Amino acid sequence: MLKLFISFTTILSFSILTAQEQTKTVMEPSAQIDQYLAEVVGKYNMPGISVAVIKNDKIIHRNNYGKANIEYDVPVSDKSIFRIYSLTKTIIVTGVFQLIEQNKLGLEDPISKYLPDLPATWNSVQIKHLVTHSSGLPDIVNYEQLPENEAREKVFADAIQFGKGEKYEYNQTNFWLLQKIIETVSKQNIETFIIENQFGDKTAANDVFFSTDSRDIFLNRVTPYDNFSGKIQIGLSNNGSYLSSCNGINITMDEFVKWDSKLNRNKLISEKSKNKMWELFQFSKTDHKFTFGWDERIINGHASYGFSGGRRAAYRNFPKDNLSIIFLANGIGSDANIEDIVNHIAYLVDNDIIDYGFAAYEALMKTAQENVSGLKNTFTTLKKDPKYSNVNFEEHLNRIGYILLYQYKKVPEAVSVFSLNAKEFPKSSNVYDSLGEAYEVNKDLKNALLSYTKAMELNTDAGYKEKINKKIIELKELSK
Repeated sequence: MLKLFISFTTILSFSILTAQEQTKTVMEPSAQIDQYLAEVVGKYNMPGISVAVIKNDKIIHRNNYGKANIEYDVPVSDKSIFRIYSLTKTIIVTGVFQLIEQNKLGLEDPISKYLPDLPATWNSVQIKHLVTHSSGLPDIVNYEQLPENEAREKVFADAIQFGKGEKYEYNQTNFWLLQKIIETVSKQNIETFIIENQFGDKTAANDVFFSTDSRDIFLNRVTPYDNFSGKIQIGLSNNGSYLSSCNGINITMDEFVKWDSKLNRNKLISEKSKNKMWELFQFSKTDHKFTFGWDERIINGHASYGFSGGRRAAYRNFPKDNLSIIFLANGIGSDANIEDIVNHIAYLVDNDIIDYGFAAYEALMKTAQENVSGLKNTFTTLKKDPKYSNVNFEEHLNRIGYILLYQYKKVPEAVSVFSLNAKEFPKSSNVYDSLGEAYEVNKDLKNALLSYTKAMELNTDAGYKEKINKKIIELKELSK
């Protein structure tokens, strides 16, 4: 079903959080960050992390936590190399703007100008559609285990998903093509181009390199871990070398800090280019907030730009606050949302950068864990408070419902949360198909059918209706 991404965040009491909004603690920010991240490693079963916080181009916090390798008890160190997965894309986009500054590339250029052997239906897609994930092209990630020539043939045969520029839809094909274009224009392979133009050709080969195969062995590279069936195990993902621009960069924290400094001092691209890169793209059929390759997040009036990768690497830049946060991890034992972790680090540096959405989620989650019957009262109190006027309560309740349903196996409680969500947001198809899913898990097929039917009635998307209708037919068969 259409699950919202489930994330487990630090559960702090609402009363403590409210007090933090009003007064700053006497503990220095770096000490607070140390204390918080030590808790993060244990609470979310993150084997190892490295974090740097830069304020006014000075490192105000830099530390390593946990293990680079559990089996051999190797601690994370300054030499540790982390694969940053899709966070790679921010560096690739910066490379695109470097080429734009050199008049070798233009955002309005059709991709067929550089790649002549594309399907005819792809030719009018422009560079800007690739960097904003609005191309509508089919996703090559479906074939990433195939050799490039086979994956290319299959994705070329797939149908266009939607009109270019209409909406944001994350897609690896976009950056696969960007890699081809960059290599064509620069006459260098992607690794050479990125390292020479953003890190310096004197950079040691062991400090920054491309590898999309986590089975590759490199000195000081951290061991990647994933949560499989509730148990943390080594995760050796292999995404295909031709997807290097999608998720292939491996880097030490020290090199990332240097890159951040160059970006902030306009040594990579000019201020004008950076402002363009961080300008919101106007999608024709959605108001999704995304720039030319970066997420825009505004936290209590503080604008920030960044991206994350593999649910374990994140970078966030608050330009007007002269604040940058780099978070690198080698795995997670639960579905922690690293964006929330980064938000809280920003708050510890500057208490005005408070994410009221995160605060509301924490308060709701704490109530749901202690006494789900009190959730309605907590919800009503928060909703009446003007500070929380922009909070997406529907999303938070859905997340909590799924946590109760699958993580804690509290099915009746999950049904209760989803029911509250449906009552409060009766025009949302998503809350009804989530409620239907909870009823289904609870083996209440009658109410599951009613909820799925309601969800289908509320959504006009043909693909969504088809998917929900299949579920309804399936449950009707089971009900006989």
